[in-house]
Amino acid sequence: MPLNLSQPKRKNAISLTPLIDVVFILLLFFMLTSSFVPWRIVDTPLSVASDVLVTPQEKDNVVLTLKLNDDQVWMNDRPIRFADQARFQALIADHSEGIFIIKAEEGVTLQTLMHLADRLKLNGAKIVSIANAFAMPETK
Repeated sequence: MPLNLSQPKRKNAISLTPLIDVVFILLLFFMLTSSFVPWRIVDTPLSVASDVLVTPQEKDNVVLTLKLNDDQVWMNDRPIRFADQARFQALIADHSEGIFIIKAEEGVTLQTLMHLADRLKLNGAKIVSIANAFAMPETK
């Protein structure tokens, strides 16, 4: 009888320890490099249909145009700085029943637009509307 000196082949077990180490290093890397910014909720209440037909008065509407992200808004070709609290209060007092329409030109960021809307609401504006560039006719 011949002597069998060859040993049976053993399967090499794959160790999961290096894989788990790599996964934890990646997890740690992504956790440390990500930035956590507190989210801010914009309150946009939906209008409710009613049976009463209300026609807006054009004379009280105020169109404010944002041309750049430079913290100023244009009304009747005159700039108003966001920091000018007295001008905003006087404007809102003069047009207390009107609609404040914000029209933003191309390149204006949403942050600037919301900053102006917040400033108007904080100073007492009742209705603030954001104009749709495709639906609003040009006024010159």
